[in-house]
Amino acid sequence: MSPLGTRASVRPGFRFLICPDAELLRRRVEALSAGLGKGAQVDRKVFWGDDEPFPPAYWAELTTQNLFSTPSVLALRRAETLKAEAWDRLDEGIKLAASTVLPVFCLEGRWKDGKPPVPHFLPRRGLWQTAEKHDWIWQSPGLTDASLPKFLDDWAAERGLALEPQAKRALIDALPRDALAAGLELDKIELAAGDARSVGAELAQLIAPHEDMEFFEFMRALSASPGADPQGFREVWARVLDDHLRPSGDKILFQLLGYVAWQARQMWMLVSGEESKVRLGGPSRAALTRMAQRLGRAGIAKIIELTLDANLGVIGGTRRPDDTLELYVAELSALLQPDAALAAPGKRP
Repeated sequence: MSPLGTRASVRPGFRFLICPDAELLRRRVEALSAGLGKGAQVDRKVFWGDDEPFPPAYWAELTTQNLFSTPSVLALRRAETLKAEAWDRLDEGIKLAASTVLPVFCLEGRWKDGKPPVPHFLPRRGLWQTAEKHDWIWQSPGLTDASLPKFLDDWAAERGLALEPQAKRALIDALPRDALAAGLELDKIELAAGDARSVGAELAQLIAPHEDMEFFEFMRALSASPGADPQGFREVWARVLDDHLRPSGDKILFQLLGYVAWQARQMWMLVSGEESKVRLGGPSRAALTRMAQRLGRAGIAKIIELTLDANLGVIGGTRRPDDTLELYVAELSALLQPDAALAAPGKRP
């Protein structure tokens, strides 16, 4: 029997997911949903532990039985920010959870000295002790030097790729320590591998650098209005048009997608109280901070959505790379403009 149980006879329980990487959390929630649904539809609903006040709708979603027995995953993001009183209420509320609901508590703070960000009072609560007893706690420090080799092995196995040892070492050195950005880069590697289904060390050279680079100036020019920086605006589109004439291995689309995904992750941390995890300094950090504050979570989420859509369209064969680059740059430019219309500040994606 699945550890999540069957839909009719066994309650799904609940889960603690402890990881600072939002993409790894998303994948884990997706896996839990697949196990819960057994191929059927599964609803996924997200609430945020750092919302003030705590969203009252959460309790209704937790305890209301679905009339059609449709299973649902109820994710509580940034649960590490909850105070002891909130966990006391959850400790009692979890006993009343509907049988169709799988509550998932996501602890997303930065790990310190190899230890997860578990509030000191949480292990004394009954729901934590129950989770320990049933092995309902999953934890990962995110992509690190230690965890990246297994991440690559799993990726190669899932895609049916032969990963040469030299290629693996090169990818470990080159990939960003962020699952979203790394996943985009690996999509590019898979596409380049083609029918050979083998990844050699030379393909690691396709990975975009993820520090200060020409793309930072590219992004800066995109975020300026054409009237304020006409030269920069012209250079951006000259590079896009020039890209059509370049050989396939020298095109910038996947490098740009990987870099923007990495930048979006840095901006998300900057507006979420995780500044210490941002690996940038000096003027680049200051500029990124200003952009993150202006965009807010809603704007940053739109950047991530644009980036994933562009990547999946090309990888899935539904969009041509050249057309995708033009459309992506145009949409990204419109989103980054100082007067872009975004959702209300503070609204969750």
